[in-house]
Amino acid sequence: MMPPAPRSGTIGRMASAQLLVCTFGPGAGFEGQIVGALQRLESGGAVRILDTLFVHSDAETGELSAIGERGDGAGRIVAPLLGFRLDPAERRRATERLLRDGTRGIPGATIEQLGRTLEPGSAIAAILVEHVWAEALEDAVSRTGGTSLAGEFVDATELTPELLARFMPSA
Repeated sequence: MMPPAPRSGTIGRMASAQLLVCTFGPGAGFEGQIVGALQRLESGGAVRILDTLFVHSDAETGELSAIGERGDGAGRIVAPLLGFRLDPAERRRATERLLRDGTRGIPGATIEQLGRTLEPGSAIAAILVEHVWAEALEDAVSRTGGTSLAGEFVDATELTPELLARFMPSA
């Protein structure tokens, strides 16, 4: 019996990129935990940081600070993010540059518009990561004549019949 064709919401090839978007309310403390987490993610080699965007609205003035950095897979994304966090002059330069030039994919005007939606003191971070391991697994599946039916995150800690039923042939 042939396995079922991919269903709606699944893909024939595993997606290797994941977009993570986080919001932070007023009073969030930015003390380097996120930059540290990004560094740890990339250091193992299974995940590569492709792109980042961070936009913050000052609690008192509403003034925006923003940075967008593309990853190179070598962990060099950490230095500019730390400079942004620790050095007010670097933060101003990065914000001016980003609002003027935008990122590779997002115009500065769009970033400024996003910032205007933030309540004073709040922030938003978007991180695009590549699951490098997925490409290696997809290649191995393909070379053995297999086809990926799904590559999705699920709220589970073990395989169950209910979880697998979404991808089993119908009776």
